Amino acid sequence: MKQFKKFIFESYSFDEVSLKASFFYSFDNWNEIFEEIIDFKSGVVNENLHSLQNKIVLNNFLFNLHIALWISYYKLFPTKTLEVKSGFLADEQIVFWKKFYKNWLWEFFIKNDIDFSELINFTNSWSICNLEELTVKNNYIESSANFVKSKDLLLWWGGKDSIVSFSLLNKEKKDFDLFVFWKNDSIKENTAKIAEKEILLVKRQLSKNLFKLNEEGYYNGHVPITWIIAFVTFVVSYLYWYSNIILSNEKSASENNTIWNSLEINHQYSKSLEFEIDLNKYLHNYISKWINYFSLLRWMYEYKIASIFSKQNKFFKDFSSCNRNFVITKEKQKKLWCCECEKCSFVFLILSPFLEEKELLNIFWENLFEKIELEKTFRELIWLENYKPFECVWTYDESLLSAKKVIKNNNISWIVLDNLKEEVLEKCNDESEKELEKKLLKIEWWNSIPENFSKLLK
Repeated sequence: MKQFKKFIFESYSFDEVSLKASFFYSFDNWNEIFEEIIDFKSGVVNENLHSLQNKIVLNNFLFNLHIALWISYYKLFPTKTLEVKSGFLADEQIVFWKKFYKNWLWEFFIKNDIDFSELINFTNSWSICNLEELTVKNNYIESSANFVKSKDLLLWWGGKDSIVSFSLLNKEKKDFDLFVFWKNDSIKENTAKIAEKEILLVKRQLSKNLFKLNEEGYYNGHVPITWIIAFVTFVVSYLYWYSNIILSNEKSASENNTIWNSLEINHQYSKSLEFEIDLNKYLHNYISKWINYFSLLRWMYEYKIASIFSKQNKFFKDFSSCNRNFVITKEKQKKLWCCECEKCSFVFLILSPFLEEKELLNIFWENLFEKIELEKTFRELIWLENYKPFECVWTYDESLLSAKKVIKNNNISWIVLDNLKEEVLEKCNDESEKELEKKLLKIEWWNSIPENFSKLLK
């Protein structure tokens, strides 16, 4: 494995005819250049293209996307220095980027036993005279980048959370499109058809050199795809006149998975409220103050979301939240649910208080409470063991309440719940069950959601 000292943001380009953007990166000016291509034209349902004459504004959107996409390549061999050649980062911007990447990369560093104490130091290649162009750019953003339209963009995964967001928006007859990044699949496509919505698809092509170096033994690991999608949607919003980018991240996304050497580690940091607040500040200060980025479900617990989703039975046979459907390098699974992972176990658990067994079988095709090999997973979900997996799942209260509800309301003997019954009832008596349910069904309110969306949650 070759050792590197510096990661370089080389350049980016944009073809105004094909609407394809290319982003280039390297290590130490090495001859292995990484080129990533984002196709902003493919599958687009909105033909109302923004004028591309304002190159300063468009380039600013693309420059920030260039800084966001690098993580797929940087993690091959994390370096101390990051050299920015494609633009200029002000000190305040560097603070933002460093905070995010260190918060997200803790998990990657821990799993790969990497000393991160001196990593991620941004430097600019631009000389001082380039600051004049930067000033013009930022002034232009403030004065001339008003492209507000009434259209909204909902990130679409075909899982229960995005389906609940769809149902809330659709009920109030909001004008919105569904957005998919990278590639479409049967889950997203089939659920979109049921929703009677077309998909705005933006394709991504990773550099072939990334997979080549992975095979040679360079580092690999989880990438915060939500973070990357955020900066892609900023460009999409500019090109196609969207003003609200709507996500379906819920309250538990802000919970930590573990504490390591006094550091709080959150697998879902790019879905957390803290990140959402920071990102909006950055977006409004350095890219555009006319775009809003927020989660419609931010103040709902998963338990509340599951209660709403349980009434959306037309989606039951086609939705999935199993992350093994979206693994990049492995062969895709043939069924919607693997019925082996923490995510499948959690979704089965959180839906079980609201659905009959036959409805759960209609979704998963098997009863996960009867799989003895999943007992340890369910113990972790309910916090009968002091461990929370690095997955996009739950709060402990939600898992405990769901288990208590199923144990209390079902006379059927299922081996996993039988084995956990005594401990669950000890942790959650009837009085605490009522308190937990009142808390978890409540929708709290905070100003991270624009005011004109408030009535959707009442």
